[in-house]
Amino acid sequence: MTEKHFETPKQFKSLVAQKKLKSDRLTTPKWYDWDDIKKPTQLDHVNMSLLEARKWAINELLDAGMPKDDATDNVDFLLSGALNINYAYLRANITRTMPAKLAAVWPKWIAMLIQQQPPQYILGHAPFYGREFIVDERVLIPRPETEQLVAWILADASGTTGESVSVLDIGTGSGAIIETLMLENPRVRGFAADISSDALTVAALNAQQLSIKQLRFVESDVFSGLADLRFDLIVSNPPYIASSDEDEMDASVLTYEPHDALFADNQGLAIYQKIAEGLAAHLTPQGRAYFEIGYKQGQQVVDIMQKALPKATVTLKQDFAGLDRMVRVVKG
Repeated sequence: MTEKHFETPKQFKSLVAQKKLKSDRLTTPKWYDWDDIKKPTQLDHVNMSLLEARKWAINELLDAGMPKDDATDNVDFLLSGALNINYAYLRANITRTMPAKLAAVWPKWIAMLIQQQPPQYILGHAPFYGREFIVDERVLIPRPETEQLVAWILADASGTTGESVSVLDIGTGSGAIIETLMLENPRVRGFAADISSDALTVAALNAQQLSIKQLRFVESDVFSGLADLRFDLIVSNPPYIASSDEDEMDASVLTYEPHDALFADNQGLAIYQKIAEGLAAHLTPQGRAYFEIGYKQGQQVVDIMQKALPKATVTLKQDFAGLDRMVRVVKG
């Protein structure tokens, strides 16, 4: 990475500084007290053990036609996420009484699962790289594959001390990528761009809860709002699903996650092509770009990047499942 001082561009907004930003739902991971001694204060607060609640919920989902493994995983995800504990601690304490606040919403939550709403949206947060990020229907749910992209970038970094490095995240969504990079490496000066103002609001909420004060935001369709700015590193997990691949997707994704963040024209390659066209102008001389890709798009994205930057070194990397998942471009 090129080390240099980078002034904040005027078009980037400091959404974090706006004190009025609030989530419209209970999204803080620790919003339940781990307390089974307090008695319910309302008649509709059911007094039951976590084990009883878990069995009931799984049976409800099975009766609705959900496969057993999916039903079990969803219920355990909700329980552990609501209580802010891991699966091992949940199993060790499964006979404890369910906290009154959780018991009050438990039937509603299970009804939402039956309607195929993702459990991350029900909770209002999702795990990513060891942290919890606020998510709702305005942004995609962070995936484990994207953690591997972040890990690759961090492994390539030249250390956590020294001059700042400007990093632009295109299509930031929840902000999980850029905010993780900033928290893991203090050299990173973060800039988040997204075509959706709603997504930028969620990213700003996450920056607030993670105490990130120097992240800057801009509403931009790829590079359209960035003028002639240059960055040491550009990262993107853009929309890359072709409309013809809808039949491979889970119904909950198609129903609840934002389609603008999922699908792209030209067999899912349109945004890569758009980004590639601007890399020469927006990367510093020794800059790098990193992309998450669809598992069938490896060579196509490599070719797109190589055509845009003939002197660049373009590397294709597989995920833990052995599928093509990431591309790195080192400007030559």
